[in-house]
Amino acid sequence: MEYAVLKVESKLFGRKVLVLDAETTPEEYVAGLDKLIADEQPWYMNRLCEANDLKTIHAFEDLGFRFVELRMFRDLRIENMQMGSHSFFPYEAVLLDEESLPAIYEIIRGYPADDRFSRDPLIPAGTSLKRLELYMKKSITNTRNEFIYGLVNHHTGELAGFRNGEFTSKKTVRYFYRFMAPTHNTPAYASMLEAAVIDALVKRGAGMVEAITSGLNVEEINEAFSTLGFRAQKTMVLLRKIF
Repeated sequence: MEYAVLKVESKLFGRKVLVLDAETTPEEYVAGLDKLIADEQPWYMNRLCEANDLKTIHAFEDLGFRFVELRMFRDLRIENMQMGSHSFFPYEAVLLDEESLPAIYEIIRGYPADDRFSRDPLIPAGTSLKRLELYMKKSITNTRNEFIYGLVNHHTGELAGFRNGEFTSKKTVRYFYRFMAPTHNTPAYASMLEAAVIDALVKRGAGMVEAITSGLNVEEINEAFSTLGFRAQKTMVLLRKIF
Protein backbone atom coordinates (compact mmCIF):
# COMPACT_ATOMS: atom_id res chain seq x y z
CA MET A 1 0.00 0.00 0.00
CA GLU A 2 1.51 3.28 -1.15
CA TYR A 3 0.77 6.60 0.56
CA ALA A 4 2.26 10.03 1.20
CA VAL A 5 2.33 12.29 4.25
CA LEU A 6 0.79 15.75 3.71
CA LYS A 7 3.24 17.99 5.55
CA VAL A 8 1.16 21.17 5.78
CA GLU A 9 -1.94 19.42 7.11
CA SER A 10 0.12 17.26 9.49
CA LYS A 11 1.74 20.39 10.92
CA LEU A 12 -1.66 22.03 11.24
CA PHE A 13 -3.35 19.18 13.12
CA GLY A 14 -0.31 18.00 15.05
CA ARG A 15 -0.88 14.45 13.79
CA LYS A 16 -0.17 12.63 10.55
CA VAL A 17 -2.44 13.38 7.60
CA LEU A 18 -1.98 10.88 4.77
CA VAL A 19 -3.12 10.50 1.19
CA LEU A 20 -3.43 7.01 -0.25
CA ASP A 21 -2.05 6.35 -3.70
CA ALA A 22 -4.86 6.39 -6.27
CA GLU A 23 -3.96 2.81 -7.28
CA THR A 24 -4.41 1.42 -3.76
CA THR A 25 -7.31 -1.02 -3.77
CA PRO A 26 -9.67 -1.56 -0.84
CA GLU A 27 -8.16 -5.02 -0.39
CA GLU A 28 -4.62 -3.63 -0.21
CA TYR A 29 -5.79 -1.02 2.27
CA VAL A 30 -7.27 -3.68 4.57
CA ALA A 31 -4.17 -5.86 4.30
CA GLY A 32 -1.78 -3.01 5.11
CA LEU A 33 -3.82 -1.01 7.62
CA ASP A 34 -2.34 -2.44 10.83
CA LYS A 35 1.21 -1.75 9.67
CA LEU A 36 0.27 1.73 8.48
CA ILE A 37 -1.25 2.59 11.85
CA ALA A 38 1.79 1.22 13.68
CA ASP A 39 4.21 3.15 11.45
CA GLU A 40 2.40 6.48 11.10
CA GLN A 41 -0.35 6.72 13.76
CA PRO A 42 -2.50 8.72 11.33
CA TRP A 43 -5.37 10.99 12.27
CA TYR A 44 -6.79 11.78 8.81
CA MET A 45 -6.51 10.00 5.47
CA ASN A 46 -7.55 10.91 1.89
CA ARG A 47 -8.24 8.73 -1.13
CA LEU A 48 -9.10 10.09 -4.60
CA CYS A 49 -11.41 7.95 -6.72
CA GLU A 50 -12.59 8.32 -10.29
CA ALA A 51 -16.07 9.83 -10.09
CA ASN A 52 -17.57 7.00 -12.17
CA ASP A 53 -15.88 4.19 -10.20
CA LEU A 54 -18.78 3.52 -7.87
CA LYS A 55 -17.50 0.06 -6.94
CA THR A 56 -14.28 1.49 -5.45
CA ILE A 57 -16.06 4.47 -3.88
CA HIS A 58 -18.60 2.24 -2.15
CA ALA A 59 -15.92 -0.22 -1.02
CA PHE A 60 -13.92 2.52 0.69
CA GLU A 61 -17.12 3.95 2.20
CA ASP A 62 -17.77 0.50 3.71
CA LEU A 63 -14.28 0.80 5.29
CA GLY A 64 -15.13 4.08 7.03
CA PHE A 65 -14.25 6.65 4.36
CA ARG A 66 -16.71 9.48 3.66
CA PHE A 67 -17.29 11.78 0.69
CA VAL A 68 -15.92 15.31 1.22
CA GLU A 69 -15.38 16.85 -2.21
CA LEU A 70 -15.95 16.57 -5.95
CA ARG A 71 -12.88 17.73 -7.93
CA MET A 72 -12.61 18.80 -11.54
CA PHE A 73 -9.25 18.44 -13.28
CA ARG A 74 -8.72 20.80 -16.22
CA ASP A 75 -5.90 22.07 -18.42
CA LEU A 76 -5.03 24.95 -20.74
CA ARG A 77 -2.28 25.08 -23.36
CA ILE A 78 -0.61 28.51 -23.04
CA GLU A 79 2.49 28.07 -25.17
CA ASN A 80 2.95 31.23 -27.29
CA MET A 81 -0.30 32.65 -25.87
CA GLN A 82 -0.42 36.46 -25.58
CA MET A 83 -3.06 37.91 -23.27
CA GLY A 84 -2.15 41.59 -23.76
CA SER A 85 -1.83 42.30 -20.04
CA HIS A 86 0.48 45.26 -20.75
CA SER A 87 -2.72 47.18 -21.53
CA PHE A 88 -3.88 46.76 -17.90
CA PHE A 89 -1.41 49.40 -16.66
CA PRO A 90 -1.15 50.58 -13.90
CA TYR A 91 -2.03 47.00 -12.89
CA GLU A 92 0.62 44.33 -13.50
CA ALA A 93 1.52 40.82 -12.41
CA VAL A 94 4.21 40.91 -9.73
CA LEU A 95 5.98 37.93 -8.17
CA LEU A 96 5.22 38.37 -4.47
CA ASP A 97 7.66 37.83 -1.60
CA GLU A 98 7.47 37.55 2.19
CA GLU A 99 6.81 41.27 2.57
CA SER A 100 3.45 40.65 0.88
CA LEU A 101 2.29 37.99 3.37
CA PRO A 102 0.32 40.41 5.62
CA ALA A 103 -1.65 41.69 2.59
CA ILE A 104 -2.16 38.12 1.36
CA TYR A 105 -3.47 37.00 4.76
CA GLU A 106 -5.78 40.01 4.95
CA ILE A 107 -7.34 39.12 1.60
CA ILE A 108 -7.80 35.47 2.61
CA ARG A 109 -9.45 36.45 5.88
CA GLY A 110 -11.97 38.51 3.97
CA TYR A 111 -13.36 35.38 2.31
CA PRO A 112 -16.03 33.19 3.93
CA ALA A 113 -14.57 29.77 4.74
CA ASP A 114 -16.13 27.44 2.20
CA ASP A 115 -14.13 24.30 1.52
CA ARG A 116 -14.05 20.68 2.61
CA PHE A 117 -12.43 21.52 5.95
CA SER A 118 -14.80 24.34 6.88
CA ARG A 119 -17.82 22.18 5.95
CA ASP A 120 -16.65 19.01 7.70
CA PRO A 121 -18.41 18.70 11.09
CA LEU A 122 -15.50 16.67 12.49
CA ILE A 123 -12.84 19.33 11.74
CA PRO A 124 -12.17 22.08 14.33
CA ALA A 125 -13.46 25.55 13.43
CA GLY A 126 -10.83 27.91 12.04
CA THR A 127 -8.76 25.11 10.52
CA SER A 128 -9.52 26.07 6.93
CA LEU A 129 -8.16 29.62 7.26
CA LYS A 130 -4.98 28.53 9.05
CA ARG A 131 -4.37 25.86 6.40
CA LEU A 132 -4.62 28.43 3.61
CA GLU A 133 -2.19 30.74 5.40
CA LEU A 134 0.32 27.89 5.74
CA TYR A 135 0.04 27.07 2.04
CA MET A 136 0.53 30.71 1.04
CA LYS A 137 3.66 30.94 3.18
CA LYS A 138 4.91 27.70 1.63
CA SER A 139 4.48 29.15 -1.87
CA ILE A 140 6.31 32.34 -0.87
CA THR A 141 9.27 30.54 0.69
CA ASN A 142 9.56 27.62 -1.75
CA THR A 143 10.63 29.81 -4.67
CA ARG A 144 12.46 27.00 -6.46
CA ASN A 145 9.19 25.56 -7.78
CA GLU A 146 6.28 27.55 -6.37
CA PHE A 147 5.06 31.10 -6.91
CA ILE A 148 2.46 33.67 -5.96
CA TYR A 149 1.69 36.29 -8.60
CA GLY A 150 -0.20 39.33 -7.44
CA LEU A 151 -2.16 41.85 -9.50
CA VAL A 152 -0.60 45.04 -8.15
CA ASN A 153 -1.37 48.70 -8.85
CA HIS A 154 1.97 50.10 -10.00
CA HIS A 155 1.12 53.58 -8.70
CA THR A 156 -0.28 52.74 -5.25
CA GLY A 157 1.23 49.30 -4.51
CA GLU A 158 -2.26 48.00 -3.70
CA LEU A 159 -2.71 44.23 -4.06
CA ALA A 160 -5.92 43.56 -6.01
CA GLY A 161 -5.65 39.77 -5.92
CA PHE A 162 -3.26 36.86 -6.36
CA ARG A 163 -2.84 33.34 -7.67
CA ASN A 164 -0.38 30.72 -6.49
CA GLY A 165 0.89 27.54 -8.08
CA GLU A 166 3.96 25.47 -8.88
CA PHE A 167 6.07 24.31 -11.79
CA THR A 168 5.68 20.53 -11.88
CA SER A 169 8.12 20.41 -14.80
CA LYS A 170 10.04 22.92 -16.90
CA LYS A 171 7.00 23.66 -19.06
CA THR A 172 4.02 22.59 -16.92
CA VAL A 173 2.38 24.62 -14.16
CA ARG A 174 -0.23 23.51 -11.64
CA TYR A 175 -2.54 26.17 -10.24
CA PHE A 176 -3.61 26.11 -6.59
CA TYR A 177 -5.64 29.07 -5.29
CA ARG A 178 -6.91 32.44 -6.46
CA PHE A 179 -8.18 35.20 -4.18
CA MET A 180 -9.32 38.74 -4.91
CA ALA A 181 -9.35 41.68 -2.50
CA PRO A 182 -12.92 42.71 -1.51
CA THR A 183 -12.48 46.04 -3.32
CA HIS A 184 -11.53 44.26 -6.54
CA ASN A 185 -13.63 41.12 -6.37
CA THR A 186 -15.28 41.52 -9.77
CA PRO A 187 -15.14 39.44 -12.96
CA ALA A 188 -13.17 42.19 -14.69
CA TYR A 189 -10.35 42.30 -12.14
CA ALA A 190 -10.32 38.50 -11.83
CA SER A 191 -9.90 38.21 -15.61
CA MET A 192 -7.09 40.78 -15.48
CA LEU A 193 -5.29 38.71 -12.87
CA GLU A 194 -5.65 35.49 -14.86
CA ALA A 195 -4.45 37.11 -18.08
CA ALA A 196 -1.49 38.81 -16.41
CA VAL A 197 -0.41 35.56 -14.72
CA ILE A 198 -0.58 33.66 -18.01
CA ASP A 199 1.58 36.30 -19.70
CA ALA A 200 4.11 36.07 -16.85
CA LEU A 201 4.21 32.27 -17.03
CA VAL A 202 4.65 32.24 -20.81
CA LYS A 203 7.65 34.54 -20.38
CA ARG A 204 9.10 31.92 -18.01
CA GLY A 205 8.70 29.21 -20.62
CA ALA A 206 5.50 27.53 -19.43
CA GLY A 207 3.43 25.81 -22.10
CA MET A 208 0.68 24.07 -20.11
CA VAL A 209 -1.42 24.98 -17.08
CA GLU A 210 -3.16 22.28 -15.05
CA ALA A 211 -5.73 23.11 -12.40
CA ILE A 212 -7.88 21.28 -9.88
CA THR A 213 -11.09 22.99 -8.87
CA SER A 214 -13.51 22.01 -6.13
CA GLY A 215 -17.04 21.35 -7.29
CA LEU A 216 -18.06 24.01 -4.75
CA ASN A 217 -16.34 26.72 -6.79
CA VAL A 218 -18.91 27.12 -9.55
CA GLU A 219 -17.86 30.69 -10.36
CA GLU A 220 -14.25 29.71 -11.08
CA ILE A 221 -15.35 26.70 -13.15
CA ASN A 222 -17.61 28.87 -15.32
CA GLU A 223 -14.87 31.45 -15.84
CA ALA A 224 -12.24 28.83 -16.66
CA PHE A 225 -14.29 27.40 -19.51
CA SER A 226 -16.12 30.47 -20.86
CA THR A 227 -13.31 33.05 -20.66
CA LEU A 228 -9.95 31.29 -20.55
CA GLY A 229 -10.68 28.21 -22.61
CA PHE A 230 -9.69 25.47 -20.18
CA ARG A 231 -10.48 21.86 -21.17
CA ALA A 232 -11.94 19.38 -18.69
CA GLN A 233 -9.80 16.27 -18.17
CA LYS A 234 -11.75 14.30 -15.59
CA THR A 235 -13.70 14.48 -12.36
CA MET A 236 -12.76 12.68 -9.17
CA VAL A 237 -14.26 12.18 -5.73
CA LEU A 238 -12.22 12.84 -2.60
CA LEU A 239 -12.95 10.55 0.33
CA ARG A 240 -11.61 10.97 3.84
CA LYS A 241 -11.33 8.86 6.97
CA ILE A 242 -10.71 10.19 10.47
CA PHE A 243 -9.18 7.70 12.92
